[in-house]
Amino acid sequence: MTPEYRVEAEKNIVSYLADNDVNGIKYMQVEQTFDDLGDEVHVWNVRADDGNWWVVEGESVPMNLYTQNEFYFSADEAYSFHIGIAQRLQTRHHQTFKHVIDEIPLDIDGVKSISRRLNSAALELNDVSGPEDIQSIGLTCRESLIELAGILAQGNPELLKDHGLKAADFKGIAKAVISIYAGGRQNSNLRKRCRSLIEAAWDQSSEVVHSPNKNVPDAKICLLFACSAVSVIQNIFLKYLGFDNEPKCPECKSMDFDITDGENPEKFILICKSCGHETSVAQEI
Repeated sequence: MTPEYRVEAEKNIVSYLADNDVNGIKYMQVEQTFDDLGDEVHVWNVRADDGNWWVVEGESVPMNLYTQNEFYFSADEAYSFHIGIAQRLQTRHHQTFKHVIDEIPLDIDGVKSISRRLNSAALELNDVSGPEDIQSIGLTCRESLIELAGILAQGNPELLKDHGLKAADFKGIAKAVISIYAGGRQNSNLRKRCRSLIEAAWDQSSEVVHSPNKNVPDAKICLLFACSAVSVIQNIFLKYLGFDNEPKCPECKSMDFDITDGENPEKFILICKSCGHETSVAQEI
């Protein structure tokens, strides 16, 4: 333990004890240091007005305190108990780890390279060790959005010229596409919400890229926004193609049908699976 580390550790311990209502410290000294797991872990013997405590800390483990008054722990036992808890928490984290992209309904299989980028960033999110890792996730999200802008522009050749946009202008291209895919007065609120999401996805990714002070939740929010933006663009495209004009049962509003031939080749029958109602529908040629 270097003198610099000791000074910083003592300061952190005093603050930590105060947060746990332990005040009036009379004595504080390292009782024992362990390095059997590859990193140094220190057990401090602390005596205060209201009792005696073991404080376990190290660069690779969270800090915690254990009373000496009731359990009669030795320094070795306090260390073993603390490491056991830390290992159980780490195991629980890996057992319950959920891929961040699983948290939203994401359907980007048609855009393979964007899918690979965002899935890779989601895996990196579980292995962050410094600010540069968080910034890298933000960069991946931003690059994915720029790639999406290029795909949208390719699908709408006149878009850049008509709106005076550049190929990398994700926000401008996405907003123009939203106006096309969700046109009409009936979709005015939808357009507003989609544009807000586009703004949030781009702005969050830019902030995460340029700030060394962001944390893991910031990166996770960045990834969720980026995935949501891609998914929303895809789904308003499906809406544009007419997927929201799917037939509904006039009796129970169910959209679950069986289809059979009608009385003549120009018609077919929709039989509602929920209530059995039959609807004759003319085939569109």
